[in-house]
Amino acid sequence: MIGKVKVNQSFGAMCRYVLQEQSPGKGAEVLAAHGVRTDSAAHMAADFDAVRAMRPGLGKAVLHVALAFPVEEKEKLTNEVMGRIAQDYLRGLKIDPESTQWAVVRHQDKTHPHMHLVVNRVDLDGQTVSDQFIRSRSVDVCKGIEQEYGLIVADQVGRQQAREIGPTPAQVKATTPKEEQSADWSRARQEIGRALSYTAGEARSFDELREALRPRGIELELTRRKDGSPAGVVFAQDGHRVKGSQVGREYSAGNLETGFAKARELGQDPAQQWQQVGQDYALAKLAAAYAQAKQRQVQQQPSQQQSRDFGIGD
Repeated sequence: MIGKVKVNQSFGAMCRYVLQEQSPGKGAEVLAAHGVRTDSAAHMAADFDAVRAMRPGLGKAVLHVALAFPVEEKEKLTNEVMGRIAQDYLRGLKIDPESTQWAVVRHQDKTHPHMHLVVNRVDLDGQTVSDQFIRSRSVDVCKGIEQEYGLIVADQVGRQQAREIGPTPAQVKATTPKEEQSADWSRARQEIGRALSYTAGEARSFDELREALRPRGIELELTRRKDGSPAGVVFAQDGHRVKGSQVGREYSAGNLETGFAKARELGQDPAQQWQQVGQDYALAKLAAAYAQAKQRQVQQQPSQQQSRDFGIGD
């Protein structure tokens, strides 16, 4: 289970998107809702905005989460089950489904099951729903739901898929040594990004992160300035060296150290203190790229059994 979290401004645009009134081919189906009408995007947005008006200074009041699951779970994930999962997801984020407006809509435009959850960040009492550490908290909640419902673990799927998927499109197209080297480096950067999305939020120091990455075949190299502060970090896999900032801005040496220091200072679970774990990059873009690569591979080799298919809902 993967949750792609975004905080937006417009309920009108979001409701039109999730209900897909202009694109019935996506098969949008409302699974459950609380505090809003679901007969039209206009009515739903109006209900959200009526409560939002209690906090006129809150610019981004729209919490949007795309929740996606492996295609292998399709039979298990009935509409009823997915509706329960959505409410359990809210409770995991410490959002009370009974005192908050929300709606969950399932789309049928992908092979894998996925749904869109829209939540008002102004609850029915006029209090603001916090989005602090929302992305890292979402990762933890998804892991808990996987365990509770006996779902396939997204991290395991990602690693297995990386082994099964074969060459990426860039690797297939490469015809010169330079092109092959560039494609292989890009593939390594993607795999490092995926690994960091599951390990950076669990670490309190570079040493802890190094130990977490080694079982995944990734080494961490750190350089420091004379005053001891981190100057740069490089991740190495299969001979390919990638700077932290090349994986994502949140993985630069300075930003990593900031996250570690905050977790140490607060003395709490670092996963709950990590604000940016690269989820959008590692879980959305990477999963989508792998899914596209696998589709091409199947088209090129129709006689081979189709590999696992897993991606992120739009």
